Amino acid sequence: MIVALNDLRLDALYVVYPGETRYAIDDRIVAVPGGAPFSSW
Repeated sequence: MIVALNDLRLDALYVVYPGETRYAIDDRIVAVPGGAPFSSW
């Protein structure tokens, strides 16, 4: 994920997963529940 952030020059990376809790994986990487509204990312 860090390589993707750097190679693609992204500001942030969001990982959609089937859980229920949003949490930070790194400073610029966030895990987001699959059912979360897109506007809350």
